[in-house]
Parts: sequence; C-alpha cells; structure tokens
Amino acid sequence: MADKQGYQAEAMGSKTQTAANLPDGIWLMRPCEVYKEEHRDCKSFLSRLYQYYIDGSWSDCSQWLTDYNNCMRFRKSKDMEALESLIASERQRRKERIQNAKANDVWEYRTSPPPEWSAPLDSQDSREGSR
Repeated sequence: MADKQGYQAEAMGSKTQTAANLPDGIWLMRPCEVYKEEHRDCKSFLSRLYQYYIDGSWSDCSQWLTDYNNCMRFRKSKDMEALESLIASERQRRKERIQNAKANDVWEYRTSPPPEWSAPLDSQDSREGSR
C-alpha cells in the first residue's frame, strides 16, 4: 500500500484521489519520459542494427509510443482508461520477460540451496596465509 501512496503524490498532483481508486498494478507504471526514451532508443540506428543482427528483422517500436501517449493522457487528464491500458501493456511486457527467462535452457533452476551454503566463510587470516 505504501507504493501506491508514494506514487499517488507524484501522479495525482494536487487532485484529491485516494490510493484506493488506483489500480493494483500502479507500481508497474514507469515515469512517462522513460517510455519516450525507450521509443527513441528502439528506433535509433544502432538499435536497429542490433535488432536485425539478433532477430533478423526490426522490432516494432510502436508499443513504446502508445505507452508514452497513454502515460501522458493519464498524467494530464487522469484518464483511468489510459492508465489501465498502460498497466496491461506493462503486465504483458513483464510476462514475456519472465517467460523468456524460464525458457532459457542454459541454466538450471535450483530447488534448494547448495550443501555448502551455510558453511562458515574463510576468515581473513586464512586467506592471507594462502597468498
């Protein structure tokens, strides 16, 4: 609840809207300038070169611009529909990021810590003696 209240002061400005009126995913929202910067970065020459090298095609950068526009609509007119759309976009972005991390077959996820996890650390004296 503290995150909602902290964001409330910044996003709501002088309007008297309580944190209870904000959606649950408000913490996913980034500052509007971040969306504009992500769009600008996505469209840059070096990013396009990287996208083509890695994926074989250019990425669609339009979602960053849509998110920026929704963020600004919420900031200026407190449009809750724009906020909901922005949060849905952030949830989708987060879902894809987590899905890609779990699909990574290079690393194995641990089910428990390694056996030596709780072992005492070497003391400073023993490390100096081994040098």
